[in-house]
Amino acid sequence: MQKVLVACSMFFFFGVSQVQAQDSSDASSATPSSNAQAPNDAVGVHLAPGLRGTAGVGLQTIYSSNFYQTPDDPKSSFGFVLSPNVLLLREAKKIKYEIGAGLEAAKYTNVDIGPDNYLDGSLSGKLSWQALTRHRFSADFRTHYSHDQFGAFRTETGFDPNAGLDKWLETGVNGSYRFGAPGALINLETAVGWIGRHYETNRDATQFLDYRIWTARETAYFNVSSKTSLIAEVVYSDFGYYHEYPGYATRDTTEIRYRAGIHWIATGTTSGDLRVGKLQRNFDNPNRDDTSAIDWLASVTWAPQTYSIFSLQTGNQSQQSYVAGVQLIQNRFGAIDWTHNYTNYLRSRVAYSHVNSQFVGSSRVDNIDTFALEANYLATKRLMGTAGAAYSRRSSNVEERDYSGTTLYLGVRYNR
Repeated sequence: MQKVLVACSMFFFFGVSQVQAQDSSDASSATPSSNAQAPNDAVGVHLAPGLRGTAGVGLQTIYSSNFYQTPDDPKSSFGFVLSPNVLLLREAKKIKYEIGAGLEAAKYTNVDIGPDNYLDGSLSGKLSWQALTRHRFSADFRTHYSHDQFGAFRTETGFDPNAGLDKWLETGVNGSYRFGAPGALINLETAVGWIGRHYETNRDATQFLDYRIWTARETAYFNVSSKTSLIAEVVYSDFGYYHEYPGYATRDTTEIRYRAGIHWIATGTTSGDLRVGKLQRNFDNPNRDDTSAIDWLASVTWAPQTYSIFSLQTGNQSQQSYVAGVQLIQNRFGAIDWTHNYTNYLRSRVAYSHVNSQFVGSSRVDNIDTFALEANYLATKRLMGTAGAAYSRRSSNVEERDYSGTTLYLGVRYNR
């Protein structure tokens, strides 16, 4: 269910990260967590035939006008984030794999409540194998040690931040098998996945946030032309929690999504993917009736010039609950961004995103709007500078959940 989000730009995560998996190292910063990937297509170092390695390090200075994401009396802060990473990549005729690791260390100033620093880490891997013309396999995993930021989750209910960060370990594994030659009329793809999160600190309260999600997907592609494919798919998701809040019914839920759609490359400058269908949601809580709703997932990319690209994405996504009495959080999102290359060295991006979050099981509804602007300057193939700004605003029918804030950042990254 995360595929569309992976494809979104970094700006989209500024808004969405605060209402989805909440797994950014610090949502008050504009720095994405190190994902062990080498940007700018860095060539790296040749280690053996077909094997190369890359290493990089980034440093950013960040200003946040509302570090705790509070509705009143916002506290500003400056942060310094260091993010090294390494990546090994192996490419052969039929097989390709990579293994990466990254760290993120941060220190903030003007933080008078709770800790002012953290150290996060991640380990990830990917595998793709073209066994035969009609048989393709892929798999990936990711283990991430991180934390929930202040201003969200339990801090919404008055938790004392002096108790320290809520740190967690999250692991996700996915695998898929695709049958059918690339040019065949029909391709079939089967995918399964699992993701689980376990909180390591403040267990008296955080144990209720431990969760796991099983997913399974079956997708059929009908290639009506070299540029157009009709799609039919079924996606099954099982949300489970290891502990429930005392006095509240289970939050366990299962979902089945039935979708049909089309993927096309209409011209050399336009491509898109549209999937629409039905979402069937079944609650393990006997006091809640099962529900159904319209489901959709869509993305369109338009490049009127090779150096200027517009993209639009929208969809309907479920998020695990972190609030007692709330079964799950339903997010309807949309994002648009424009990337423009002025020269081979200078690029800018402008973006806007909107997320509507309904807390199923309560009357709470949140809306988050985010505006962002970023510029990248590629001084050399290995050295890139970044400067940007983002403004986020959350409005909620629960008054104390409102907040707004501005983030400014300036950074540099070197890859070898």
